[in-house]
Amino acid sequence: MRGAAVLGGLAVAVGASAAAVHPTAALGLVLGIAAIAWALSSALNATVAFIVVLVLRPADHFPELAALQPAKLVGLVAILFWLITKLFRGDIRLSRAPHGKWMLALAGGVVLSSLMSTHPGASWAYFTDAFIKMLIMYGLVVHLVTTKPQAVKLHLSLALCTVGLALLAIHLRTSGLATVEGNRVGLAGLFGDPNDLALVLLMYVPLFTELALSTHGLRRLSWSLLLAILVGGIFATVSRGGALGLMVALAFTFYDRGRVSFRLALAPALVGVVVAMLFLAGLNDRTSGAFKPGELDESAQGRLDMWASGIRMTAHNPLFGVGFGQFPDNYQRYARNPVQFGPRDAHNSFIKAAAETGLVGFIPFMALVFLTIRLAYRSRKADVPKDEPMERAVRRSMFPSMIGFCVAAFFLSQCWSWFLFILFAQSASIYEIWNAEPEPSRLPQDLGTMRATNIRQ
Repeated sequence: MRGAAVLGGLAVAVGASAAAVHPTAALGLVLGIAAIAWALSSALNATVAFIVVLVLRPADHFPELAALQPAKLVGLVAILFWLITKLFRGDIRLSRAPHGKWMLALAGGVVLSSLMSTHPGASWAYFTDAFIKMLIMYGLVVHLVTTKPQAVKLHLSLALCTVGLALLAIHLRTSGLATVEGNRVGLAGLFGDPNDLALVLLMYVPLFTELALSTHGLRRLSWSLLLAILVGGIFATVSRGGALGLMVALAFTFYDRGRVSFRLALAPALVGVVVAMLFLAGLNDRTSGAFKPGELDESAQGRLDMWASGIRMTAHNPLFGVGFGQFPDNYQRYARNPVQFGPRDAHNSFIKAAAETGLVGFIPFMALVFLTIRLAYRSRKADVPKDEPMERAVRRSMFPSMIGFCVAAFFLSQCWSWFLFILFAQSASIYEIWNAEPEPSRLPQDLGTMRATNIRQ
């Protein structure tokens, strides 16, 4: 903390001197040095900063930062802090979450798929550039996020990042700068596809919903405002997959809160609201088409072509697939009279995983998906009276977040995205934290054996 205070004081001093030259530059400098000071104050903060950089992608928005490789730089700092922390504490404990063995199996499958790829060099480069970072992120989260306050800190930090992205999307839409397919918002780099942007905005809608429902007064108003920003950002993308994921996530968030009559009315009400908001957002103005009577629009037909091509890839390469990250380059080879030619991605995360990595990757990938859903459901249903409202919201929001994400991912190419692996890591940390044994009396070893009325912390 002393180091953070020193760096923070330095930021103020430098900013004050620079203000005389250029106030905007001074503000950016102060914020930048303050962020560095915060990240260097603890191993957990360095890890949160690493994930925030992966999500916000500053190098995509400011190309001059690309040479610094901020994600790799902050990731190395986080790893160093973690190793130093374990060294000084003599802590050799490894995570006991069941996700770990499947993560290792998936890593092995991806390696085999890369070696047997139709383009081994490209697959291996993709593995070393992207997948290794996801493994590092997973390892840091499960070994550093070990208490309830830390879990809250991680979830809120990432949730507020998505609020920032949603605000930018809303600004672009209201300023007339939404130009993707005529009226859709896409950002730079990773979020250039509006569908991918909608998916990441969807991730923390259940968290803000839970917080709004579990608080009162000004706090409820604040959480509701953040929730409204995320929802507005999703509709600014005019993404049908994002809207469907939103509807499912909200349905599962509200489902166990009302009476049977409320549950029966919930689904049609959500469908009506979401469809109405999609039309208000300009769904029929998309240049790729939308709801057209008697025919499939180009976007929908193209997606079906991609799915069919992916299924053929899997059938012809069942064990290792066509290679990690190689779906686009193999698309046209396996397509049959597609409406769109050239490299195309799968637009289905599950077909993409099977087509690219075969059984060696698809089996552990799906095991992680089902394990995360199963543990998130049981964690949501568990009764933990000592939870604070924010801790309870974190625990309960994982299930609808994962379900909503998977529904939207069925129409998007997000099996190797940071966001899904962040959910895997958060699920593993929640398993460890709420399945801990702080008292002599033993708790069940699996959340699946918890009884709703007999859980102790």
